[in-house]
Amino acid sequence: MLIERESELERFRTEMALLAAAPGGAVRLVAVTGGVGAGKSALLDAAAGIAVAAGVRTVRVAVARSEQSLSLGLAARLRQAAEDGAGTGGAPGRIVVVLDDLQWADSASLRWLWRLPQRPGGPAVLMVAALLDGDPAGERSEVRALRDRADATLRPRPLSAAGVRRLLEDATETGGFGGDTAALTAAARWCHELTAGGPALVRAVTGDPALPAGAMPDVTGVRYAPLRRRIEAALESLPEPARAYLCRAVLLGDDADPQVIGRFAGLDEVDTRAGQRRLRALGLHGAAPGGPLLDALVRHVVITTMCPLSFAEAHLHTARLLYTEGAAPEVVAGHLAQAAATPEPFATEALTAAARLAAARHDPDTAARYLRVAIRTRPAGAAERGRLLIELAAAETCTDPAVARRHVLQALPLLPAGNERAAALGRIPLLSLQSGAEEAVRGSIDDALENLPADADLSRRLEARGWIFGWLDPATLHGAADRLRALGWLGSRDAPSARAPRTAADRELAAVLLFCATTAAGTVAADAGRLSQWLLEATPTDHDAARAAALAVVSAITAETVPALRPWLSDAIEAANGVGCARSAARLYAQQAFLEYHGGHPARAASAALTAFDLAPEGFDGDTLTLAMLTTAAAAVPDERLRRLAAVHCGQALAISETGLVPVVHCLLRASMLYGTEPETALGLLTECEQRLAVHGWLNRALFPTGTLIAPLLHRLGRPAAALACIEEEHRRVAAWGAPTAVGRVLRVWGNLSPGRSGLRLLDDAVKVLEDSGNRLELARALLARGTRLLASGRRGAGEDLRRGEQLAAAAGFSWLMKPASMALEAHQERLVPGISSLTPAERTVAQLAAAGATNVAIAEQLGVSQRAVEKHLTNCYRKIGISDRSQLRQALRHATER
Repeated sequence: MLIERESELERFRTEMALLAAAPGGAVRLVAVTGGVGAGKSALLDAAAGIAVAAGVRTVRVAVARSEQSLSLGLAARLRQAAEDGAGTGGAPGRIVVVLDDLQWADSASLRWLWRLPQRPGGPAVLMVAALLDGDPAGERSEVRALRDRADATLRPRPLSAAGVRRLLEDATETGGFGGDTAALTAAARWCHELTAGGPALVRAVTGDPALPAGAMPDVTGVRYAPLRRRIEAALESLPEPARAYLCRAVLLGDDADPQVIGRFAGLDEVDTRAGQRRLRALGLHGAAPGGPLLDALVRHVVITTMCPLSFAEAHLHTARLLYTEGAAPEVVAGHLAQAAATPEPFATEALTAAARLAAARHDPDTAARYLRVAIRTRPAGAAERGRLLIELAAAETCTDPAVARRHVLQALPLLPAGNERAAALGRIPLLSLQSGAEEAVRGSIDDALENLPADADLSRRLEARGWIFGWLDPATLHGAADRLRALGWLGSRDAPSARAPRTAADRELAAVLLFCATTAAGTVAADAGRLSQWLLEATPTDHDAARAAALAVVSAITAETVPALRPWLSDAIEAANGVGCARSAARLYAQQAFLEYHGGHPARAASAALTAFDLAPEGFDGDTLTLAMLTTAAAAVPDERLRRLAAVHCGQALAISETGLVPVVHCLLRASMLYGTEPETALGLLTECEQRLAVHGWLNRALFPTGTLIAPLLHRLGRPAAALACIEEEHRRVAAWGAPTAVGRVLRVWGNLSPGRSGLRLLDDAVKVLEDSGNRLELARALLARGTRLLASGRRGAGEDLRRGEQLAAAAGFSWLMKPASMALEAHQERLVPGISSLTPAERTVAQLAAAGATNVAIAEQLGVSQRAVEKHLTNCYRKIGISDRSQLRQALRHATER
């Protein structure tokens, strides 16, 4: 069924009526014109269908381009077709001739068609002929004469958005969209944007799997082969000036000025205008409907029908001319990226300038692409090649730190010895050295430091890289705190006062040293928090500064008491989202997830971690710290999707990293997934984790709380003495660090494992410590543990601990923590006041308000119910508890709760 072709179909019906009344020998001609894909052939099919339905003999012929050289070839085919159909019925003396691509017919046949009306006595004829606009063959005098004498000329319009939807609805009936209205609406909208309503394009796109996603279809697919052939056929007939114009137009893009296109194609003004008009008439370039899909098809045909080498040379020639014309560097670079490599100086200049512009707008992928092309233009041993490699490393720092490090190392031998090499080493991303690196890095850093002043900014940056390079070595870690004290940035017994680092290079070194000291527990939380506060107060939240601050953020989270941390992180995330750098935003969301996990907000942690994974679906190659933070959060938060994502990314990272953080957090993640079902396996994994931590000297149990996981497992497996020894050692370590949450968590676990009064005292200490921490979830756990212990021993205060613990756990999204304690509390209250556990939530609420002295009217107003409903609830309470009035209700509830 044709869509939005009602007027054309009505014209065909009118012509059929005129044909029925026409005398013998009369000939009428209806011309259907338009560019490639305008829907001309579909209209011819409809005309033939109307004729057949009317019982008129119909002859259908499609003309091929090759027939132009075959004299009277079309005439012979028409005579033969008429003779073959003479005995098939139909109205006598009437015939409809449908001709597709009439512009390609031979001249003799066209003259024969012109003379048909001059032969009276024959049948009345209605000719319906399609003519391709802009084809050179259509400019012959014979074609023009037939077009001019047409009784009607039809030019099909592009489909409207509503028309595209109607056409796609046909696909729904055959299962194209399965009746999904929302999918159909989205597909119709995108299809109209993609095709500009071109009927042939719309039909090609219908049912394409790429359509609902809003992606550009693959124009090389089989579905688009007929359109490609039509475009190829149209291009074959173009005169050389028009072909040259189209080639340059494809090279320069849709926004290029026609005069610029013509000048680059070597055409004069006349040929430029002629080529422009011809291509517009064909609908292949510059036509009003156009559309991204047609542009992509034309570009594909132009590129694939030219020799790739010549196309690359054309791009180079275009880049050279654009550079001479003073075009923007990125315009020139876009052509150089597709051209053959050239040593011409303008190419390196344009590519480098374009890369810097891309980097300035935080588009590292584009910057790296231009720089890779620029590097290919320079000789293999040239110093300029080394400098370009350093710029490439800077562009890659955000997206792939490990590759950036590799490019810096490749550049070093090409650069002059001295400060230039040292500066190049200072560009190595810090986080790329965290899992170790080539020994050449350490040697190069040591050599550079020998020739630099100790307090120079470059010396500080190189020293920072030396420290992070040795982060896996316990001996290196243990010296970090002493180095901080020697620099005066961390208090000591001899010099208790400390000062803040002054310069950005100082802060970079301080962040690395503090991170090393934190993981090794070489200082205390208070001192680490003070230095972290200074670092974050002085560190901007822009893209580059935030990337280097990750180590300071981890130290701040572990120290807990750093007021600047949360606002700094929030501002940094906003800045990263503002510039559209997904990788930087992903790293910052990972830090936020780590912060929320340590702060006792698991729901927020899961949300931030999932956002980080969504922003970086390809993973975090070369950035083990970010992956470790996400995996640690996933291990602690009961979110299955988050754990699956972390497991996949960890598994990929393990394939290239057998030491460092990744194996540690992978063990933690697997242990968390097996903790409740396979305690022996989980214990083995956590034990392996502890061994790995010991090998590297990572002793801070506030950062790696393995003991609080191992001890309960040992107890469950019937090894209480080992469990107590484990948790006691864990307490010694966290107490030395001094972060309240870590200390309170260990005391809670220790109290749960210890019997009698000693266990209760430990739980009292846990609650006391955690009251001063910001982690309300850990406080909830401690309160619930102490309340349950008080309840079991029949001591007072259990109800208050359990109620407060329930409120805090619910606020953190962990209300399920309360379930075991609630069951125990209800059983205890039932023993004290039989029947109280059978009260419904509504009855319990009304009873509590009544016991507090509220009248029935006040209760009804507060709860938004009728007074009658309040009376009914109170009657049920009296009956279930076995009392008769309000005073007894007050006594019963007090007796049940004060215990």
